[in-house]
Amino acid sequence: MRKFESDRLRALFLFVCSLTTLTLADLHPIYKMIETKSIPTPYPGKPLDVHVGFYVESLGNFQSTEMTFDMDLYMYMSWEDPVMAHNGTDYVLINDKEVLTRMWLPDLYFANARTAYFHEVTVHNFNMFINPKGVIAYGTRVTLNVACTLDLKDYPLDSQQCFIKIISYAHVKDEMNATWFNDGPIRFNPEIGLPEYHITGLEHTTCNGVFHYTITHNSSRIGDFSCLMGIIKLDRAIGYHLVQSYIPTGLIVAISWVSFWIDRRAVPARVSLSFTTLLTLSTQGNGIRYGLPPVSYAKAIDYFYGVCMLFIFGVLLEFALVNSYMRRANKYNYMAEKMQQTSGGGGGSTRSRHNDACGNGSTDFDSDSSPQKPLNHMNRNAAHLIYKSMKYSRKALAVDQISRFAFPAIFAFFNVIYWMYYLKERPVKAEDIKV
Repeated sequence: MRKFESDRLRALFLFVCSLTTLTLADLHPIYKMIETKSIPTPYPGKPLDVHVGFYVESLGNFQSTEMTFDMDLYMYMSWEDPVMAHNGTDYVLINDKEVLTRMWLPDLYFANARTAYFHEVTVHNFNMFINPKGVIAYGTRVTLNVACTLDLKDYPLDSQQCFIKIISYAHVKDEMNATWFNDGPIRFNPEIGLPEYHITGLEHTTCNGVFHYTITHNSSRIGDFSCLMGIIKLDRAIGYHLVQSYIPTGLIVAISWVSFWIDRRAVPARVSLSFTTLLTLSTQGNGIRYGLPPVSYAKAIDYFYGVCMLFIFGVLLEFALVNSYMRRANKYNYMAEKMQQTSGGGGGSTRSRHNDACGNGSTDFDSDSSPQKPLNHMNRNAAHLIYKSMKYSRKALAVDQISRFAFPAIFAFFNVIYWMYYLKERPVKAEDIKV
């Protein structure tokens, strides 16, 4: 038994030793050509054309505060290397990372990616095919964390464009020219579902530019580099913000209008209601701004919250005016009572009529009826004071009655203008109303 195990170990050792003595040329004749990492020159005097395309597998993790998002994609590149031409009849597959590290690869990088990495589970995720003419097709899987500058002026009724820039790191355009695939250079997985956005389109263009390179402490060169740019167009789904922001805010404003129906004499109730709605709206606004970057301009949601705040503040001002009128009415009513008491006679019945006229009695506070005639024994000065008291009381009632219709009408008009303005260039789709 021990002799059998010893023979097995010896055979395994000899097999491993035989593998270590193999060269790349022993595996396939094409490996003899893998010697240098110099840029291929299929056509002398002309730059090497590198064709690029990618397939977006997934998008997600949009961070508004960081202005970044994650993208998982399959990147494809194709170029021609005459040195790699072979006499085979089919493509040669290379999927060994050790072989890949010996070959020349385009030095393209994602200029606006904050982090990027290749996938290596369970093996390095790439493949390379070389046809008999030396045309190389290379594909690999990459995950990026891409910076995307957001324009939040129309937030949350906005549309965004995120860019992906691909540039050569070392080779100027005269040496290597990066171009898009002719057929469908950018494609994406149709099953991608984003909770906050809808993908409305993928476009491609170029962003060639002049950059400094070969930079030293006292000199540099300027070269024209080829640059490819992919554009991802996104529309924000407004359903979440309707349910979480707009509708609750509108209801808070509507609750503040209950103050117009509360008795004019109930000062604590009306003040408490107005301040409660004001503080509630402020708290909700702070929660919305917490998830956004502190930009230096106003957003669409800020305008809406600002106007809602003005409406609630207007309710406070309306009650201040009503309370001013009621205080004047009470003052003249009190003066009339004192005058009647000093003149004597009929004070009790006069006080009852005065209280009814000023809204201080138990009658309906919306009633604007007045005594049919002043008492015969009431002196002229007291009657004048009663008239002033009734006038200010009716003014307070009129302000409340007008506010009951004016505030809702103006708020509805504001909403019509607001939604027409922000949706004029973006028709609301059924899928946009997604919670």
